[in-house]
Amino acid sequence: MGDLLEEDLEFRGGTLQLSSENLPPENANNQRDKTPNINTNTPSHNVNPSVLSGADSLTSSSSSFADARTDGTTNVQASPEPNHGVYPRYDVPFDKDNIKDFFTFRKGVVENAIQECITALLFPEDGEYLGSWLLTEITLWDNEKERIVLLTSRLVMTIKYDFIAMKQLDFKKTYLDDLDTIVIGELVYPPSSLVPERNLRGVRLMWNKGEPLPVKTAWNPFSQDVPFITFASHPIYWHKEGGVQERSTYDMELFAQKLQRAVEAIGSACIHHSPIVIQSYLGLTSLLHNKTSMGFFKVRGKFSF
Repeated sequence: MGDLLEEDLEFRGGTLQLSSENLPPENANNQRDKTPNINTNTPSHNVNPSVLSGADSLTSSSSSFADARTDGTTNVQASPEPNHGVYPRYDVPFDKDNIKDFFTFRKGVVENAIQECITALLFPEDGEYLGSWLLTEITLWDNEKERIVLLTSRLVMTIKYDFIAMKQLDFKKTYLDDLDTIVIGELVYPPSSLVPERNLRGVRLMWNKGEPLPVKTAWNPFSQDVPFITFASHPIYWHKEGGVQERSTYDMELFAQKLQRAVEAIGSACIHHSPIVIQSYLGLTSLLHNKTSMGFFKVRGKFSF
């Protein structure tokens, strides 16, 4: 039954490639003036990140991390660590009572699962271990999935884990030197989409060199060739008791910060702070899927799945 729930089927309509009109020259100049410490050694990729990011004007930085949960005027150099306060525009996923039904909310479950994955799946050739998280993966079809994410100096490993049976189900390695673009920003929908706004931030790892998705990939819910991964913070982030340290395992912003540093070290990709477009236009199936948290392991009445 769990396998059937993972399948993403819905009607999709609209264009496959999204591009944005350029900003007026004066706005573009102002935007460039606000970009701190641009490293001129950043690798030059012949890409158009707006194809999958939807940005009107993308600003890149290879030497600084800007957390958009601040007011935008914060001096990045004076405050190297991100502000982990909840950004005012966030729509908090689920309520406090509902979140207690998640198996990952139980004490020790996430820590034990992550340690098991580190021991079983990481090897010396995978590089230096940099961190681990429990995040929400947002698929091409706008479905939310609970995923363990491991970061090393060479790769990002995304792990599908059964938190009821406490066992690994599947995993995927994405090597950092294959990435050409990383986009950090608010998750948005196309202007013609009927899907309500998320008011949520995410990070997208891309290796498509700015090209639009092929038709056979964009319209195939079973495709394994999607050239990007999108992550957001896990819902537990907003409900976990304690301070920054206790919530860090579920924090997309912290993952994005460490990912950026790892990418900078090998010079493999450009970093952009801009909106991330989720190409969902009608989204009835994904709305139902996400509202009922079908991508997460939790207690559902007399059943658990």
